[in-house]
Amino acid sequence: MARDKTSPGACLIVVGAPGGELVRTLVQLAREREIDAVPCENVYAAVVAVAQAAGRRVLVVGPLQELAVETGAFLGISAARAVPCCCLLDPGRAAGSQDLLAALRANATIVGAVPEVRAVLRDWLAPAEPPSAPRRGRGAPPAKRSVREETYEDLRATEAELSALLG
Repeated sequence: MARDKTSPGACLIVVGAPGGELVRTLVQLAREREIDAVPCENVYAAVVAVAQAAGRRVLVVGPLQELAVETGAFLGISAARAVPCCCLLDPGRAAGSQDLLAALRANATIVGAVPEVRAVLRDWLAPAEPPSAPRRGRGAPPAKRSVREETYEDLRATEAELSALLG
C-alpha cells in the first residue's frame, strides 16, 4: 500500500472485533489516507503489532475497555514507547474509573463515537509546524501550547480529584 506523503511509514493499529463497525470504518479511513492499517482482534495482538511497527509512526485506536485491560498495561506500554492511543467510549457500557484513569495516565485521547476518530487521525497525520524565527525588533512570537498540553494539566487535576474521591 502506498504511504501517506505527510507521514511516511505511518501505521494505524485498530483494536476491535473483526468485522465490527470500528474496524471496518477505520481500515477504510486508513486506505483513503493511504496509510497502513493493522486490525487486531485484541490488545495482545496490538502489543505485537506495535513491536513490529518499531521505527514507524503509529497510532492505536480501540475501545477503552479493550485498551485498558489488565489495569491499563497496554496503555502503559504505549505511553512508554511514545505511541499515541485513541480510546473509544462504548455508549452502551459505563466506563470504569480505573479504565479512565489508565487512559489519562497514558495521555490517550478519549472520544465518544467512531466519527470523532476521523479528527484524531487528521490531527495525528498533520505535519509538525517548523519553529518560527523571531521577528526583527519585535521579539519572539508567543509560544503556542497544543490543546493536548493545555488539557493534560486539567486532566491531571481531574485524575487527582478522582483518586481522592475513590480513596
